[in-house]
Amino acid sequence: MTSIQARTPHARWTWIAAGSFVAVISLAAFSAPRAFATSRDQIGQDQVPETPPPGTTLVVPHPIAVTAIAQQMQAAIQAASPGTSVGIDVVDTTSGTPVASLNADQQFYTASVVKLLIALDTLKTQNWQPDPDTTDRLTQMLSTSDDDIADELWDEGGNDAIIDRMVSTIGLTATTAPEDTAQWGETLTTPRDVVAIFHYITGSVPASARDLIIGALHNTSETAADGTNQYFGIPDALTGASWAVKQGWMDLDSSTTLDTTGLVSPAPDQPYRYAVVVLSQQPAGTSWSVAGSALTAGVQLLHTVLK
Repeated sequence: MTSIQARTPHARWTWIAAGSFVAVISLAAFSAPRAFATSRDQIGQDQVPETPPPGTTLVVPHPIAVTAIAQQMQAAIQAASPGTSVGIDVVDTTSGTPVASLNADQQFYTASVVKLLIALDTLKTQNWQPDPDTTDRLTQMLSTSDDDIADELWDEGGNDAIIDRMVSTIGLTATTAPEDTAQWGETLTTPRDVVAIFHYITGSVPASARDLIIGALHNTSETAADGTNQYFGIPDALTGASWAVKQGWMDLDSSTTLDTTGLVSPAPDQPYRYAVVVLSQQPAGTSWSVAGSALTAGVQLLHTVLK
Protein backbone atom coordinates (compact mmCIF):
# COMPACT_ATOMS: atom_id res chain seq x y z
CA MET A 1 0.00 0.00 0.00
CA THR A 2 1.29 3.33 -1.02
CA SER A 3 0.52 6.78 0.28
CA ILE A 4 -3.05 7.65 1.22
CA GLN A 5 -4.31 10.07 -1.35
CA ALA A 6 -7.91 9.67 -2.12
CA ARG A 7 -8.32 5.95 -1.41
CA THR A 8 -5.08 4.06 -1.12
CA PRO A 9 -4.85 3.17 2.58
CA HIS A 10 -3.20 0.62 2.45
CA ALA A 11 0.97 -15.14 19.24
CA ARG A 12 4.11 -17.92 24.37
CA TRP A 13 6.44 -20.69 25.84
CA THR A 14 10.20 -20.67 25.34
CA TRP A 15 13.37 -20.10 27.33
CA ILE A 16 15.40 -16.99 26.92
CA ALA A 17 18.76 -16.42 28.60
CA ALA A 18 19.20 -12.94 29.96
CA GLY A 19 21.53 -12.74 32.91
CA SER A 20 20.15 -14.82 35.73
CA PHE A 21 16.50 -13.87 35.36
CA VAL A 22 14.72 -17.21 34.92
CA ALA A 23 11.50 -18.52 36.40
CA VAL A 24 10.36 -22.17 36.49
CA ILE A 25 6.66 -22.97 36.57
CA SER A 26 4.38 -25.91 35.89
CA LEU A 27 2.41 -26.18 32.69
CA ALA A 28 -0.52 -27.51 34.70
CA ALA A 29 -1.18 -23.97 35.85
CA PHE A 30 -1.91 -22.77 32.35
CA SER A 31 -4.07 -23.68 29.40
CA ALA A 32 -2.09 -23.67 26.18
CA PRO A 33 -3.79 -22.49 23.00
CA ARG A 34 -3.57 -24.87 20.09
CA ALA A 35 -2.31 -23.39 16.89
CA PHE A 36 -2.70 -24.62 13.34
CA ALA A 37 0.74 -25.13 11.95
CA THR A 38 2.42 -26.58 8.92
CA SER A 39 5.76 -26.34 7.30
CA ARG A 40 5.86 -24.07 4.29
CA ASP A 41 6.03 -27.18 2.11
CA GLN A 42 2.90 -28.71 3.63
CA ILE A 43 0.29 -26.01 3.70
CA GLY A 44 -3.16 -27.47 4.25
CA GLN A 45 -2.05 -30.37 6.44
CA ASP A 46 -3.43 -30.49 9.99
CA GLN A 47 -0.14 -30.51 11.85
CA VAL A 48 -0.79 -29.01 15.26
CA PRO A 49 2.11 -28.77 17.72
CA GLU A 50 1.65 -31.22 20.55
CA THR A 51 0.90 -29.66 23.95
CA PRO A 52 3.33 -30.96 26.62
CA PRO A 53 1.62 -33.30 29.12
CA PRO A 54 0.23 -31.89 32.39
CA GLY A 55 2.87 -31.50 35.05
CA THR A 56 5.65 -30.82 32.56
CA THR A 57 8.13 -28.34 34.02
CA LEU A 58 8.99 -25.54 31.69
CA VAL A 59 11.44 -22.71 32.00
CA VAL A 60 9.67 -19.43 31.34
CA PRO A 61 11.33 -16.11 30.53
CA HIS A 62 11.42 -13.53 33.28
CA PRO A 63 9.58 -10.34 32.29
CA ILE A 64 12.88 -8.42 32.36
CA ALA A 65 14.35 -10.79 29.78
CA VAL A 66 11.27 -10.49 27.58
CA THR A 67 11.46 -6.71 27.69
CA ALA A 68 15.24 -6.62 27.19
CA ILE A 69 15.04 -8.51 23.91
CA ALA A 70 12.30 -6.22 22.64
CA GLN A 71 14.30 -3.16 23.72
CA GLN A 72 17.25 -4.42 21.70
CA MET A 73 14.96 -4.80 18.70
CA GLN A 74 13.63 -1.29 19.22
CA ALA A 75 17.15 0.12 19.47
CA ALA A 76 18.15 -1.53 16.19
CA ILE A 77 15.07 -0.16 14.46
CA GLN A 78 15.56 3.35 15.80
CA ALA A 79 19.25 3.32 14.87
CA ALA A 80 18.25 2.71 11.27
CA SER A 81 15.23 5.03 11.35
CA PRO A 82 15.58 7.65 14.12
CA GLY A 83 12.37 8.91 15.66
CA THR A 84 10.47 5.67 15.11
CA SER A 85 7.87 4.43 17.62
CA VAL A 86 7.77 0.64 17.90
CA GLY A 87 5.34 -1.93 19.33
CA ILE A 88 6.47 -5.55 19.65
CA ASP A 89 4.81 -8.80 20.70
CA VAL A 90 6.46 -12.16 19.98
CA VAL A 91 4.67 -15.22 21.34
CA ASP A 92 5.15 -18.99 21.42
CA THR A 93 1.81 -20.16 20.05
CA THR A 94 2.06 -23.66 21.54
CA SER A 95 1.65 -22.28 25.05
CA GLY A 96 1.07 -18.55 24.99
CA THR A 97 4.38 -17.58 26.60
CA PRO A 98 5.91 -14.20 25.70
CA VAL A 99 9.26 -14.16 23.99
CA ALA A 100 9.68 -10.44 23.41
CA SER A 101 7.27 -7.66 24.27
CA LEU A 102 7.38 -3.87 24.31
CA ASN A 103 4.53 -1.40 23.95
CA ALA A 104 2.30 -4.38 23.20
CA ASP A 105 -0.83 -2.44 24.19
CA GLN A 106 0.02 0.74 22.28
CA GLN A 107 -2.11 1.52 19.26
CA PHE A 108 -0.62 1.81 15.78
CA TYR A 109 -2.20 2.06 12.34
CA THR A 110 -2.84 -1.33 10.80
CA ALA A 111 -2.25 -0.29 7.19
CA SER A 112 -2.78 -3.51 5.20
CA VAL A 113 -2.64 -5.78 8.26
CA VAL A 114 -6.36 -4.99 8.58
CA LYS A 115 -6.87 -7.18 5.52
CA LEU A 116 -6.75 -10.11 7.94
CA LEU A 117 -9.95 -8.81 9.54
CA ILE A 118 -11.53 -8.07 6.18
CA ALA A 119 -10.80 -11.63 5.06
CA LEU A 120 -12.08 -13.16 8.29
CA ASP A 121 -15.30 -11.16 8.18
CA THR A 122 -15.89 -12.09 4.54
CA LEU A 123 -15.36 -15.78 5.30
CA LYS A 124 -17.57 -15.71 8.38
CA THR A 125 -20.33 -14.01 6.37
CA GLN A 126 -20.20 -16.95 3.94
CA ASN A 127 -20.32 -19.46 6.82
CA TRP A 128 -16.59 -20.19 6.30
CA GLN A 129 -17.35 -21.79 2.92
CA PRO A 130 -16.49 -19.17 0.29
CA ASP A 131 -17.50 -19.54 -3.31
CA PRO A 132 -14.68 -19.87 -5.89
CA ASP A 133 -14.73 -16.17 -6.76
CA THR A 134 -14.43 -15.11 -3.12
CA THR A 135 -11.66 -17.65 -2.58
CA ASP A 136 -9.71 -16.16 -5.47
CA ARG A 137 -10.27 -12.59 -4.31
CA LEU A 138 -9.21 -13.31 -0.73
CA THR A 139 -6.12 -15.20 -1.85
CA GLN A 140 -5.11 -12.34 -4.12
CA MET A 141 -5.83 -9.69 -1.51
CA LEU A 142 -3.74 -11.41 1.15
CA SER A 143 -0.83 -12.73 -0.90
CA THR A 144 -0.26 -9.59 -2.97
CA SER A 145 -1.85 -7.10 -0.56
CA ASP A 146 -4.23 -5.98 -3.29
CA ASP A 147 -5.87 -2.69 -2.28
CA ASP A 148 -8.55 -2.72 -4.97
CA ILE A 149 -9.95 -6.02 -3.69
CA ALA A 150 -9.75 -4.74 -0.12
CA ASP A 151 -11.75 -1.67 -1.18
CA GLU A 152 -14.45 -3.86 -2.70
CA LEU A 153 -14.74 -6.19 0.30
CA TRP A 154 -14.62 -3.25 2.71
CA ASP A 155 -17.60 -1.67 0.97
CA GLU A 156 -19.47 -4.97 0.66
CA GLY A 157 -18.99 -5.65 4.37
CA GLY A 158 -20.27 -2.28 5.52
CA ASN A 159 -16.97 -0.50 6.07
CA ASP A 160 -16.25 0.00 9.78
CA ALA A 161 -18.96 -2.54 10.68
CA ILE A 162 -16.35 -5.14 9.69
CA ILE A 163 -14.09 -3.95 12.47
CA ASP A 164 -16.90 -3.87 15.01
CA ARG A 165 -17.95 -7.43 14.15
CA MET A 166 -14.43 -8.82 14.27
CA VAL A 167 -13.59 -7.04 17.52
CA SER A 168 -16.62 -8.73 19.07
CA THR A 169 -16.01 -12.13 17.45
CA ILE A 170 -12.31 -12.38 18.33
CA GLY A 171 -12.48 -10.45 21.59
CA LEU A 172 -10.01 -7.77 20.64
CA THR A 173 -9.46 -5.15 23.33
CA ALA A 174 -7.83 -2.20 21.57
CA THR A 175 -8.71 -2.35 17.88
CA THR A 176 -10.85 0.51 16.61
CA ALA A 177 -12.35 1.43 13.27
CA PRO A 178 -10.91 4.38 11.33
CA GLU A 179 -12.37 7.83 11.85
CA ASP A 180 -12.70 8.13 8.07
CA THR A 181 -14.68 5.02 7.17
CA ALA A 182 -13.28 5.09 3.64
CA GLN A 183 -9.73 4.60 4.90
CA TRP A 184 -9.51 1.03 6.16
CA GLY A 185 -5.73 1.34 6.55
CA GLU A 186 -6.28 3.87 9.32
CA THR A 187 -7.83 1.22 11.57
CA LEU A 188 -5.96 1.24 14.88
CA THR A 189 -4.70 -1.88 16.65
CA THR A 190 -2.04 -3.10 19.07
CA PRO A 191 0.65 -5.76 18.78
CA ARG A 192 -1.23 -7.82 21.39
CA ASP A 193 -4.44 -7.67 19.36
CA VAL A 194 -2.64 -8.77 16.20
CA VAL A 195 -1.28 -11.79 18.08
CA ALA A 196 -4.89 -12.51 19.13
CA ILE A 197 -5.95 -12.35 15.48
CA PHE A 198 -3.35 -14.97 14.54
CA HIS A 199 -4.45 -17.11 17.50
CA TYR A 200 -8.03 -16.89 16.29
CA ILE A 201 -7.02 -17.88 12.76
CA THR A 202 -5.00 -20.88 13.92
CA GLY A 203 -7.25 -22.02 16.73
CA SER A 204 -10.86 -21.09 15.95
CA VAL A 205 -11.38 -20.80 12.21
CA PRO A 206 -12.69 -23.92 10.44
CA ALA A 207 -9.96 -25.88 8.67
CA SER A 208 -10.78 -25.04 5.05
CA ALA A 209 -11.03 -21.31 5.70
CA ARG A 210 -7.99 -21.39 7.94
CA ASP A 211 -5.98 -23.13 5.21
CA LEU A 212 -7.07 -20.51 2.70
CA ILE A 213 -5.76 -17.69 4.89
CA ILE A 214 -2.55 -19.41 6.00
CA GLY A 215 -1.88 -20.61 2.48
CA ALA A 216 -2.18 -17.10 1.07
CA LEU A 217 0.08 -15.66 3.77
CA HIS A 218 2.56 -18.47 3.21
CA ASN A 219 2.63 -17.61 -0.49
CA THR A 220 3.00 -13.86 -0.03
CA SER A 221 4.66 -12.53 -3.14
CA GLU A 222 7.88 -10.56 -2.88
CA THR A 223 6.35 -7.75 -4.90
CA ALA A 224 2.95 -6.47 -3.85
CA ALA A 225 0.16 -5.48 -6.21
CA ASP A 226 1.23 -1.84 -5.94
CA GLY A 227 4.89 -2.65 -6.73
CA THR A 228 6.18 -2.47 -3.17
CA ASN A 229 8.74 -5.03 -2.02
CA GLN A 230 6.92 -6.66 0.90
CA TYR A 231 9.71 -8.95 2.11
CA PHE A 232 10.94 -6.45 4.72
CA GLY A 233 10.96 -7.52 8.37
CA ILE A 234 10.15 -11.19 8.92
CA PRO A 235 10.88 -12.59 5.41
CA ASP A 236 14.24 -10.87 4.95
CA ALA A 237 15.33 -11.10 8.60
CA LEU A 238 14.48 -14.69 9.54
CA THR A 239 16.30 -16.47 6.74
CA GLY A 240 16.12 -20.23 7.02
CA ALA A 241 12.77 -20.10 8.81
CA SER A 242 9.36 -20.77 7.32
CA TRP A 243 6.70 -18.10 7.59
CA ALA A 244 3.21 -16.90 6.72
CA VAL A 245 3.10 -13.11 6.83
CA LYS A 246 0.85 -10.10 6.46
CA GLN A 247 2.73 -6.89 5.97
CA GLY A 248 1.49 -3.32 6.07
CA TRP A 249 2.73 0.04 4.80
CA MET A 250 1.13 3.44 4.50
CA ASP A 251 2.07 7.11 4.10
CA LEU A 252 0.28 9.92 5.89
CA ASP A 253 1.20 13.58 6.09
CA SER A 254 2.15 13.05 9.74
CA SER A 255 3.88 9.65 9.67
CA THR A 256 4.96 6.57 7.76
CA THR A 257 3.49 3.26 8.89
CA LEU A 258 5.36 0.00 8.38
CA ASP A 259 4.23 -3.29 9.98
CA THR A 260 5.59 -6.82 9.74
CA THR A 261 3.42 -9.57 11.22
CA GLY A 262 3.09 -13.31 10.85
CA LEU A 263 3.61 -16.89 11.98
CA VAL A 264 7.14 -18.30 11.98
CA SER A 265 8.47 -21.87 12.17
CA PRO A 266 12.19 -22.00 13.04
CA ALA A 267 12.45 -25.66 12.00
CA PRO A 268 10.33 -28.25 10.16
CA ASP A 269 9.43 -29.96 13.44
CA GLN A 270 8.15 -26.67 14.89
CA PRO A 271 5.62 -25.59 12.27
CA TYR A 272 4.52 -21.97 12.68
CA ARG A 273 5.43 -22.02 16.36
CA TYR A 274 5.80 -18.30 16.88
CA ALA A 275 3.63 -15.29 16.22
CA VAL A 276 5.80 -12.27 15.49
CA VAL A 277 4.30 -8.78 15.45
CA VAL A 278 6.28 -5.58 14.97
CA LEU A 279 4.29 -2.40 14.33
CA SER A 280 5.95 0.94 13.71
CA GLN A 281 5.22 4.60 13.21
CA GLN A 282 8.16 6.21 11.46
CA PRO A 283 8.77 9.86 10.63
CA ALA A 284 6.79 11.27 7.74
CA GLY A 285 8.65 10.99 4.47
CA THR A 286 10.76 8.01 5.49
CA SER A 287 11.51 6.03 2.34
CA TRP A 288 10.20 2.50 2.04
CA SER A 289 13.76 1.16 1.74
CA VAL A 290 14.92 2.86 4.95
CA ALA A 291 11.72 1.97 6.82
CA GLY A 292 11.82 -1.65 5.68
CA SER A 293 15.52 -2.07 6.44
CA ALA A 294 14.89 -0.74 9.93
CA LEU A 295 12.27 -3.39 10.69
CA THR A 296 14.48 -6.07 9.18
CA ALA A 297 17.34 -5.01 11.46
CA GLY A 298 15.09 -5.34 14.50
CA VAL A 299 13.58 -8.70 13.60
CA GLN A 300 17.03 -10.14 12.83
CA LEU A 301 17.73 -10.13 16.58
CA LEU A 302 15.15 -12.90 16.96
CA HIS A 303 17.39 -15.34 15.10
CA THR A 304 19.02 -16.56 18.32
CA VAL A 305 15.74 -16.58 20.24
CA LEU A 306 13.28 -18.40 18.02
CA LYS A 307 14.59 -21.95 18.32
